[in-house]
Amino acid sequence: MVLKLTVGTVLLFSSWAIGYLISLKYGLRVRQIEYFISALNSLENDIVYYSNPLPVAMKRIADRSHKSIAWVFEETWEKLNNREGNGIDEAWKQVINNNIDLLFLTGEDIEIIVDFAKELGLGNKETQRKHFEYTKILLIQQKGKAIKEKEKNGKIFNKLGALLGLAIVIILI
Repeated sequence: MVLKLTVGTVLLFSSWAIGYLISLKYGLRVRQIEYFISALNSLENDIVYYSNPLPVAMKRIADRSHKSIAWVFEETWEKLNNREGNGIDEAWKQVINNNIDLLFLTGEDIEIIVDFAKELGLGNKETQRKHFEYTKILLIQQKGKAIKEKEKNGKIFNKLGALLGLAIVIILI
């Protein structure tokens, strides 16, 4: 009887933990979008207002960004410094596509972030500022969607994990 109780408790806790971990992904998506918005604000300041060259700005943002996204700027900076690829948009896209599993973002989020680099460094300061603003607006919209998904699906997976564990325990007893 003690063995059944112990196994049941372990199963219940394990399935709840799996549901919890799945629900965490929704919260991590919201945070990463927030981190990208913050990094884009800093990058905009460095490029548009301080007139720093793109590689210098990338390195500064890599050093100041949250570690969950800093690697994007760090690796892009390395590619620009080593003159790998045909410019910023190719370097940026390669970095993101090669490490896509480190992001908790949806395909739509990633598309916005990848598309951002296509116009980076082109045009005058006003054009750059408008491009940053447009990208941030798109990311803010994605953040709103991510929050709704987190509220809806996060709770579902949390409860589903516990209920699945309870169902398994009931079946086994």
